[in-house]
Order: sequence, then structure tokens, then C-alpha cells
Amino acid sequence: MSYKKTDPQISFADFLTKVTQITEFSSSNGRRYIISKCDNRFYKFFRLDGKKPEMEWRINLEKLFEAYKAIEEFSTSNLKPYATRAHSPARGLLIKAGLLS
Repeated sequence: MSYKKTDPQISFADFLTKVTQITEFSSSNGRRYIISKCDNRFYKFFRLDGKKPEMEWRINLEKLFEAYKAIEEFSTSNLKPYATRAHSPARGLLIKAGLLS
């Protein structure tokens, strides 16, 4: 599936407002995540249906914003340089925030 930006001119402040309101989301593969902490720089979360549900994941929101501004095709491989092992959850977070359709 191809994803498109819904707000390509969004500011970092507005980006943070959208993503920091989210408390849970799913990746495009259907994996479920719940947010444990957000400090406007990092989003920390747990994968609810993983083999290690106690393992905390994190996404650097500055890097995710950089990816949102730079990338045109939001494949997980294109997100990987910005979100290393959390590239699928990163795309799910953007979808949940309404920034990708």
C-alpha cells in the first residue's frame, strides 16, 4: 500500500501536538502498541502482542518529523534510517496521527 502525506507543510510544533495526543496505535502490520511516556523528544511504548511485552521501544520524534518532511514514499525501508528498528511502528504512529493516508 502507498501512503501519502496529509500535511506536508506542518510545523514541528503542530506535528508534536498531533502525535503526543496518541495513547495507543497499531502498525501497518496490525501489531498493537501502547504509549508509556512522551517527553516531546522521544515516544516510549510497548508492543502489546509481542514475544517480550515488557520491552520498551522508542521513537525519536525529531527524527520522525525529519523523515516526514524528507520522504515521499513511506515504505518501512525508507523510514529505517530515521527510526532504525521501530520503522513499522513509526509509520503506524504517522497514520494514527492523521499525517498519512
